[in-house]
Amino acid sequence: MKAVDPVIATLILIAIAVIAGVFVLRQFLSMAGGATSQQYLQIVDLYITRRETAPGKFSIDITIGVKNSGDKRITVDSIIVPDAQWNVTKLNINLNPGETWQGSFNVLVDQPYIVDNIDWHNLWRKGTEHVVIVRYYVVGDPQYREISQKGMVV
Repeated sequence: MKAVDPVIATLILIAIAVIAGVFVLRQFLSMAGGATSQQYLQIVDLYITRRETAPGKFSIDITIGVKNSGDKRITVDSIIVPDAQWNVTKLNINLNPGETWQGSFNVLVDQPYIVDNIDWHNLWRKGTEHVVIVRYYVVGDPQYREISQKGMVV
């Protein structure tokens, strides 16, 4: 009987070790991804409304509804509308699992059509889409989380 050449045996062992390492890494990454991707908050309603307020001026209002869809208490901290360079912070709205909250905010008030070469009139015309970001904390976790959704101006 002939024995397996030591070089071939070494290559087989290296291949087994690489396959096992890839498997362990894949399992670890899939578990870590699942743990960090859990969303505790859902945006359930988002309305962006434009109103003409005076000749050459308009206002933008948002109404937003959120729901705690997780299994821990959360605190909604802020709402951000990047295209309007607007945010409201320190909301401190506490939601237990399953609870919802709805609020309305004036994002732009009596905004002139053009300011500093920015054409706000066309940027916020009816039918355009804009991102709204909600920042929140999960009880027991000091790191804030964000959820965003696009809404259409009506």
